[in-house]
Amino acid sequence: MNLLNKTLFSTKNFLINEEIKIFYFFLCITIFKSFSHFIKKNILGDRIDFWDFHVYWCTANKFLNGENPYGGKIIKDCLSQFNFDLYFSYPPIILKSILFLGYFDIKIAKFTWILILLISFFIIIWSINKTFFQKRNFLFLQSIIIIFSFGGVIWSALMAGNISIILYAILSFGLYQLIRKKNNIFYLSVSLVSLAKFPFMIFFFLPLFLYGYKEFKRITFFFFLVLLIYYFQYYFDKELFMSFINSTKTYKSDNFLLIHGTGIGIHGNIDLLQNLIFSKSDIELFKPSGYFSFLLHLFISLILFLSAFFLFPRTKKMNYKQIKLLVSFYIIVFLCCFPRISSYDFFLIIPSFLYIFNNSNIRKINNFWKLFSTIIIIASVSVYDSKLPSLILSLTIFTCLYLQIIKKDPFKLEKKLT
Repeated sequence: MNLLNKTLFSTKNFLINEEIKIFYFFLCITIFKSFSHFIKKNILGDRIDFWDFHVYWCTANKFLNGENPYGGKIIKDCLSQFNFDLYFSYPPIILKSILFLGYFDIKIAKFTWILILLISFFIIIWSINKTFFQKRNFLFLQSIIIIFSFGGVIWSALMAGNISIILYAILSFGLYQLIRKKNNIFYLSVSLVSLAKFPFMIFFFLPLFLYGYKEFKRITFFFFLVLLIYYFQYYFDKELFMSFINSTKTYKSDNFLLIHGTGIGIHGNIDLLQNLIFSKSDIELFKPSGYFSFLLHLFISLILFLSAFFLFPRTKKMNYKQIKLLVSFYIIVFLCCFPRISSYDFFLIIPSFLYIFNNSNIRKINNFWKLFSTIIIIASVSVYDSKLPSLILSLTIFTCLYLQIIKKDPFKLEKKLT
């Protein structure tokens, strides 16, 4: 028993003292693994990179030729030349904003799209650096950490060439402005990304979580402004808008879950569990696309949302570090309320996660929480499993909520920081 205790004690000290070295060791392994996979599949193999770009290019071409690109079949026929099957499911306003791609040959259009994505990625990194880190000398290192944490989830997002990279450039810039208390710019950024993805409207409530009900009027204004723009899309082209609405229903269809998976968040694992029970028992209640699933997701999201709002006090004397800790936590909570977390959402999740465990009060409570923080940070780059993101996000949220409930003040809101 003494030998076991000594071994555990030595292991604990080794992990805590060598955390940075261990973290970078596994990060290097992830980088090697990601590049090896890219060379094998994309360079030496026949896998097409930037596959989402091809969806946008086909969509633009078909719409310019007078065809309705929603519904799947038309885009599927166009994508058959590239040997994969996806479809376009963004609102008409986004459809019309990418029409410029359809005027170009595919090579020129692809080059243009990659250039836009590169600019967007640099905006994301710059905004994240200004929001969370503010260390210019480590900008490149921060980029590498963000790209290759969680098994290189951001690397796969970049290789997809999804429009979400542009959306997160807008949102991350808005978050930086929120930290600087330029709230109107933040609201405008949330409005723009919400026109592409409706769930992003949840970020309208972030200033409310930080500053209380005094922000309610401006939140209401921008919230209804987005709804009004959605209504105008319906009013001026009912057929096209209803085609978009019908295409979004496939996100909760059984076929979508089978083809595209359930996502890598909390709700994704719930869908996966329900689908497993349904496949074994054929009980309609557990069908992932049913009403019970919707109500369950809504209940869990409301619990997370309301707990985050009521447990953490908002004061006028919060300094930047306290605000950043709250913003980091709320980002993770809000994104976990999304019906389906994808790789793109980790543009903000990863820096938020790292900021919480490196700057909060969690490590300072006692040795257990210090070891816990070390293990979860190392796990974020050393464990390669599809359930890891959901596990770590759940642990992060429930750790912060639990410590706040037992009065351990994880975000140091009860005292002024130096």
